[in-house]
Amino acid sequence: MKVAFIGNMNNNHFAMVRYLRDKGVDADLLLTSGEQSHFHPSTDTFDLEYMKFIKQLNWGDVPSFLTTKKSQIESDLSPYDILIGCGLAPAFCEKINRRLDVFIPYGDDIWSSTFYKFGNPLWMRKAWPTVAAQRKGLKKCKVWHMCHSAEMYENQYKKYQGNSERWYEGIPMVYAPIYDKTQLQYFLNKTHWAHVFTKIRENCEVMVLSHMRHHWSDMPDPNTKGNNILIRGWKQFCDQNKNTKSTLVLLEYGRDIIKSKKLIKELDIESSVVWLPKMFRKDIMVGLHLSDIVCGQFVNSWIGNGVLNEALTVGKPILTWRDDAYHKRDNQTLYPVLNANTPEDVASQLNRYLNDRDKNGTQIGKAGQEWYLTEVVKKSIHKYLEMIQKGY
Repeated sequence: MKVAFIGNMNNNHFAMVRYLRDKGVDADLLLTSGEQSHFHPSTDTFDLEYMKFIKQLNWGDVPSFLTTKKSQIESDLSPYDILIGCGLAPAFCEKINRRLDVFIPYGDDIWSSTFYKFGNPLWMRKAWPTVAAQRKGLKKCKVWHMCHSAEMYENQYKKYQGNSERWYEGIPMVYAPIYDKTQLQYFLNKTHWAHVFTKIRENCEVMVLSHMRHHWSDMPDPNTKGNNILIRGWKQFCDQNKNTKSTLVLLEYGRDIIKSKKLIKELDIESSVVWLPKMFRKDIMVGLHLSDIVCGQFVNSWIGNGVLNEALTVGKPILTWRDDAYHKRDNQTLYPVLNANTPEDVASQLNRYLNDRDKNGTQIGKAGQEWYLTEVVKKSIHKYLEMIQKGY
């Protein structure tokens, strides 16, 4: 059986292809015309092996939906027995009357990509046919591989699930073998940012890293990260521990960078915050290894996403908001976190870590790492292997 993964948002599918190829599966990754350069496979590896199983498509985004001939899509997908995709893969499969076998949503592909937006008439004529095809394609997918998510996304699933099967296992978004701690010295020499992270680490007692996008919103929004909650909590923590040299590392990534910088200045905590440019996964993973705590999001509750899985992979405790009662209702196994969704909670959890680094740091991190390898990687890859063996 020959397998194709269509799209590579967050480098999710690049990780999955490598896991399956390790098991002997003939799997390729098809990059679409809508990929972000930030998530190219080269940003998540230290060698060129990926070139053997990566192919570039000239379609996959909204502008190419109307202009790409059916024959081109059919030709590109015909070598594959099983199609697994994200983004607009359901819409393009719908265009050639082929069903996507497994859909792995990353967020906007079931959110904004399913909404008819009003605006420029020219754009509407291009976008609306894509929305219609996406809605139809989603309902025809055989499987939705989507762990229990925030309520807004769960409502979208109920709307478009059709007769699909639902896999709740987490998505193995990070290919753990290359980021193992035993390989740290190797990839310290492979990244331009090693000396920067090392210098930060050497000059502080507590190093907290937040590499999530800066996105604030007072309205219901699945993309909201709650950066303001973290920043205000950091202020409280620093005020409570003036004799402890602590550093919060942030990345210049997202629409609200200026708002975050303004708030940091207003709170007079600029001396305890270091800003770094947006960087590739293979670079940020060095920072994760050297950090004490990694931050998630503080508004919407998630079990798994890119930031969380990256932190879990390297065994770091995660400071984030998670509604355990909401997620446990589906009997999902949860990994331990430093739970917070207010500035006071953030400061309290940081103090908790400071008071017992082994219990609230090392032990939590190791438990999370084990959870990722067993509950996510092992179980998910087993699911795919079963499907492929059955010729799904």
